[in-house]
Amino acid sequence: MRAERFFSRPPEAIWAGIGLLALVGLGAFLIPAGPLGIDQHWADAMKDVHSEFLQRVALVFNSLGIWPWRTVGLAAVACVLFATRRLLALVTFAAAEVLAPLLSTLLKALVDRPRPPGGLVHPVGSSYPSGHATDAGTTAVALVLLFTAAGPGRLAWWIAAGLGIAVMAWSRTYLQVHWLSDVIAGAALGIGVALVVFGSAQWRRPA
Repeated sequence: MRAERFFSRPPEAIWAGIGLLALVGLGAFLIPAGPLGIDQHWADAMKDVHSEFLQRVALVFNSLGIWPWRTVGLAAVACVLFATRRLLALVTFAAAEVLAPLLSTLLKALVDRPRPPGGLVHPVGSSYPSGHATDAGTTAVALVLLFTAAGPGRLAWWIAAGLGIAVMAWSRTYLQVHWLSDVIAGAALGIGVALVVFGSAQWRRPA
């Protein structure tokens, strides 16, 4: 398989990812059954800024994280990687996109945190961590690593990826289906998985 250079320093990316995953795991033990103080304050603030436009934006992001749009998006990326014969990149991308939601689902089952009351949509499962934020974190980081060159020239793309993750996280709290700590943990989980998986793939097969 073709060698890939996802990072300038893959060991540092791996350790950063491990650190994020450790924080998410710690949160799973520390998060109480009810909301934290900041969670409730944020939820109240989201209710206070309600508008039809913001609700539409949040609903668009809600759709992007579920069938069929998320599946179509992932399939499109996979097809591009396959067509350009980037098999290692394809396998790494697939591994990250499978592992992240798997860990999110496992944590949801273990923590079993109640969702906020009065959600504007009706997702299944418990609240911690946010699956949408997890998926956004994994995919946004993966896209930067797959389609931009390692180095300082990536800064603008990292900012764009961060904004995309932040808007997805915000949308889950605006729709009142996740607490703030859920989406922070979900984003950290997704980003952490992407860093560990892509860093490990390059470290084992350096460019």
